[in-house]
Amino acid sequence: MEKKMTTMIAAVAVVAVVLVAGAFVILNNDDDGTKNAAIASQLQIRGNANDDYTIDGKDLDIVNDVIAGTKTLAEYPLADVNNDGVVNDADVSLLKDLIDRKDGTTVYVVCLDRNGDSTTVQVTYPLRNVVPYGTNMQLPTLYANGGQYVVGYFVSSYDTAEASISSTAMNLKGSQRSISDTAWSNFTALDASISGGLGAILVDYSGIAQITEKRMGDLNDAGIPMICYESADATAEITTVLTLGFLFGGECETMGVKYAQTAWNLIKEINDKLKDVKDEDKTSYICCTMYIYICGASSSFNTSATTAGGVAYASLNSDFNSTYTKNSTKMTSVEALSKFTDVDVIINNRSMDWGLTAEKIKDLVIDTWDHDNSGKSSTEYFAKFLDKLVYIDNLLPGAVKLAYMAHAMYGDTFSREWADGVLQDYIDMGTLPLKGQTLDTVLAYIDLSTYNAVKA
Repeated sequence: MEKKMTTMIAAVAVVAVVLVAGAFVILNNDDDGTKNAAIASQLQIRGNANDDYTIDGKDLDIVNDVIAGTKTLAEYPLADVNNDGVVNDADVSLLKDLIDRKDGTTVYVVCLDRNGDSTTVQVTYPLRNVVPYGTNMQLPTLYANGGQYVVGYFVSSYDTAEASISSTAMNLKGSQRSISDTAWSNFTALDASISGGLGAILVDYSGIAQITEKRMGDLNDAGIPMICYESADATAEITTVLTLGFLFGGECETMGVKYAQTAWNLIKEINDKLKDVKDEDKTSYICCTMYIYICGASSSFNTSATTAGGVAYASLNSDFNSTYTKNSTKMTSVEALSKFTDVDVIINNRSMDWGLTAEKIKDLVIDTWDHDNSGKSSTEYFAKFLDKLVYIDNLLPGAVKLAYMAHAMYGDTFSREWADGVLQDYIDMGTLPLKGQTLDTVLAYIDLSTYNAVKA
């Protein structure tokens, strides 16, 4: 876990420097000069030698240069297209098939293993018959317009946001927090029922505990690849959509590129507008989730807010940092945050489905702000922070969440209208989860003024 979070924190730094919104990958140690080679790769596919958003002739030029000795594998680790430790004619042949998007091609995908370390798994292009686990992986799959290739799911909780899951997909009867033995048996039975088996299981790393060692053994025995990313992090989510779009192929690849490039432009805009803000002048934030759970420094909610330009309160207050060490910790009392009132903003991440009428939006605003937590309203927990508290819809595309976070922390620089414009861009681009939505049917952001306007 520590290795994984170290690399993801580094990813944010890479984004800020070179404007690459890809996951940060540390390749396994080798003896050929690639030891600890770091790749700020956008598209997590071996063969993407130049670490950009696609695989094309530019990558082939690099592979040929590595073979000729004018470039090195240490400089371009993804030039090892087939992951065998050397670059030769076999890599050239495979890369040409990837460039041609040839059906049946073996693709080597860089992702995370159960320990959070980088690994490479093999899938067949184009990727079909997938099963996602966890909302934070399911939605990126759908944002790449890959719902048509989902043949099973452990849980679907959001009728509108997840409506593009194939109507023939099997409900495996899991839950948001766990995969029961029965649900896993349903999964393995589904694999056995499909000619050629499942193409892959797609897992968000926040739910990796459900892929036990025994279940990993089941996957290996059945030959089911596991593609795992820290896709709850807004930056990694962008890379996840791009990579899955490539693997699904066709219009999904086009959507993945459009989705990612819009996000990279957004991140660049945030970086450019905040480049002259001194560290001591940056907005501090505390992230929350599930209403009254405080996110620790390693939480993907915190890494997302850092990408949006803020500074984690945990890095400023050692008492807070030592108290909230887990990804999320439930407040023990309404006074839990009473010692930390000097924080600038509290960002509460709340998953809210869309496709709402004006009346339902009003009800959802009130229910969210006044939420009953076992007899105590959220307003009691945040009584000293109501003018600092915002709720952001966690189901939204990663870049949209970053936009609303930037607005929450730097409202004078990033207006609400600007953030709404980013959401509109994603509605307009044609990603299926947002099909038919408008700014009036999506409750993206709630602050005190929103609540007061609804209550008036």
